[in-house]
Amino acid sequence: MHDGPDEAVLSALAERRFADLPRLEPSPARAREQLAGDLDAALRHLREVRDSYWEHDWRNEHRGPGRHPEHELWEAVEGYLDILNATGPPSPGPGAGEPGGTTSAPGC
Repeated sequence: MHDGPDEAVLSALAERRFADLPRLEPSPARAREQLAGDLDAALRHLREVRDSYWEHDWRNEHRGPGRHPEHELWEAVEGYLDILNATGPPSPGPGAGEPGGTTSAPGC
């Protein structure tokens, strides 16, 4: 336990030496627990977007300059798949093994 600020950390921040900052990493069990919670939240969001997609008011709320409701759906799918990919090895199928694992939405 430290008394007062960590001068080495403050110095690294002031000098923008971000690589010198200590990193906090969760235990493997905690990381799996976090990913499971994130995956549940992403799936819930994906279902909400899917269920609302054809509602006129929802579509109007998610439309703007350069934005269309399709972007919301695409981003919900991509977010879910990104987290799913982080939970373990990708399953074989279309897109498996692609570098980066994500693509941009058509027309973007």
